[in-house]
Amino acid sequence: MLTPRHSTALLLLTVTFLALVSGCTSFSTIPPDVNDPPGTTPTPPALSTLRGIIDFNGIEHYTPPATVHIGTRRIVTDNGQFTVTGLETGTYDIRITADHFHTYEGQVIINSESVLLNVAMDLGFSPYEMEVFARLVWAEAIGEPEEGRIAVAASVLNRLAHPEYPNTLTEVIFQTVKVNGITYYQYSPVQDNRIWDLQLSREDHRREYDIAMKAVYAAIAGQDPSLGATGFFNPDKAPNAWGKDRPPTVKIGNHQFHL
Repeated sequence: MLTPRHSTALLLLTVTFLALVSGCTSFSTIPPDVNDPPGTTPTPPALSTLRGIIDFNGIEHYTPPATVHIGTRRIVTDNGQFTVTGLETGTYDIRITADHFHTYEGQVIINSESVLLNVAMDLGFSPYEMEVFARLVWAEAIGEPEEGRIAVAASVLNRLAHPEYPNTLTEVIFQTVKVNGITYYQYSPVQDNRIWDLQLSREDHRREYDIAMKAVYAAIAGQDPSLGATGFFNPDKAPNAWGKDRPPTVKIGNHQFHL
């Protein structure tokens, strides 16, 4: 049987226990975020698509490979078109590069709708350089098949990209070397002036020139039947040519190509 003293003590213990339980419960409860009303979710950013068409000025029938940089994206294309999806709306810097063309740099505004961008890339060679290039290909590849003409043109461009040769097209074509104190041009049609035999006012010569220019365009667009060669020679006409000691790549027509 509880005495009044025992009843008072038990009541105090009960009140203290309930207070502790209530206190722990209140400290363990995390109040809702006042910035996120119940039942709402953050709105995702709007995403859009950029489509691009690249026009390579001066190039006909061929499409060079190009690299597109936009934001942190990098896209490589070989058909003159590109698509970038999942872009957040905003303004982006864009840069497009292609071998033998001037770099394109600009900005594009991406909105909630799909955006179409048309870009014009200008050839990095002057009209004079292109004419001399075509004349050289004509003179070096007379009687050669189309593949052989393109290979000759590609080998010239391979020299342009090689650190051992000059870094402009004109300097590559007109480069000279000294042998036993005598200065020689690297290409025999330059040495004997045959590159100037084409008279572009004549219809037949103009056709030959246009055929050679087509091979030049193909090489600029990235075709390389020479397999990376930087030179060539005719082993039947010049068995002791300088290139005979260089690593060979492929033989096309009368020309042996070499690194």
